[in-house]
Amino acid sequence: MNINYDPFFAEHRADPYTVYAELRRSAPVYWAERSQMWVISRYDDVMSVLKDTARFSSDAMATVLIGMTPNRSYDGLPGAPRPSVVTSDPPVHTALRSVVNRGFTPLQISAWKPSVERIVDDCVATMRAHKRFDLVADLTIPMPVIVIANVLGVEPERYADFKKWATIITAGMNGSKRHLGFAGSGAAAASAEMSKYLAEIIARKASDSGNDLISVLVRAKDGCVLTAQEAIIFANLLLFAGSETTTNLIGNAICALLQHPETLARVQANLRLIVSTIEETLRWDPPVHYLFRRATQDVSTAGTTIPEGAVVTLLLASANRDETACGDDASVFDIDRKVTSPSVLARLSPEWKRPPHSSASSRCCHARSVPRNRSTTSTRSNSGARPRSP
Repeated sequence: MNINYDPFFAEHRADPYTVYAELRRSAPVYWAERSQMWVISRYDDVMSVLKDTARFSSDAMATVLIGMTPNRSYDGLPGAPRPSVVTSDPPVHTALRSVVNRGFTPLQISAWKPSVERIVDDCVATMRAHKRFDLVADLTIPMPVIVIANVLGVEPERYADFKKWATIITAGMNGSKRHLGFAGSGAAAASAEMSKYLAEIIARKASDSGNDLISVLVRAKDGCVLTAQEAIIFANLLLFAGSETTTNLIGNAICALLQHPETLARVQANLRLIVSTIEETLRWDPPVHYLFRRATQDVSTAGTTIPEGAVVTLLLASANRDETACGDDASVFDIDRKVTSPSVLARLSPEWKRPPHSSASSRCCHARSVPRNRSTTSTRSNSGARPRSP
């Protein structure tokens, strides 16, 4: 097979897993000529790069998606904005994460559950009111944007603006208008418009005692707080990353169930299986297929030298189906799969330690970029609304 792969071109989108398998077999470190990137596809190599924050920088997430100059250092001067959580490396990333984690405690997430369920129920009610519906247009696209706006403390009358901004930013960063650039696609203008609005509400919430996410993150606690600019950056990130990944996850889960009618029947009969269905979807067909890193020095990976400054594409979705790590049945959708390890991203956390006696099949990795509470709530609330045949 003559491999001709590029992460940003549409040739393989209908079935990316065939070329992923060929990359793992024949070219585990592959040079994508059109995008001028190295592509890594095997589980062990992907994990090795993700863990090596000294030699592979996360600033590539910003350079690739929005064209920023690599942020090679952060001087830490008072008032100097830090990069975002997904574009920074330790120790800056660690400091940002410690602040952001305050907004995602179990208690905080539980407090959001009633409003999330209400939003999902409203979307489902709209779907039920028609003989036909589009699951993506009627649920998976609008729901996460409204939830994120609600969590941030945005006024309901501005939800429509958030939907518009999310659509434009997503198309410009990695969607149909990416070829036009971040500015040419309109994404920069949409981001600036949203940032202006967020600056206004952040100014009001800095001394607020509210429990919305912005109030929590900009309110000083133990000397840890996001500056106004950092809060704006985080809100932009949450809107883009949180909305698109939730849209993809729910859509992928429904597609997987429709492709496996026996599993669908089991889930319909026992809604407790929704959790394992989401877990397996995250592995089998994740909402995020790749991440980017930048080599900070020459690095040898799987016998290939990646030069300093090169951008690396890490194929998480390929690693999820690597038979050497996930077992011989890695390509099978199985909600009964015994997976004891958390996602590939969660495994990088210092709090996680590998369980004893974990087998090769338990090492498969997920691109779990979406809080599970929201995705399981969405699927559970929508379980009675089934797609109709054309």
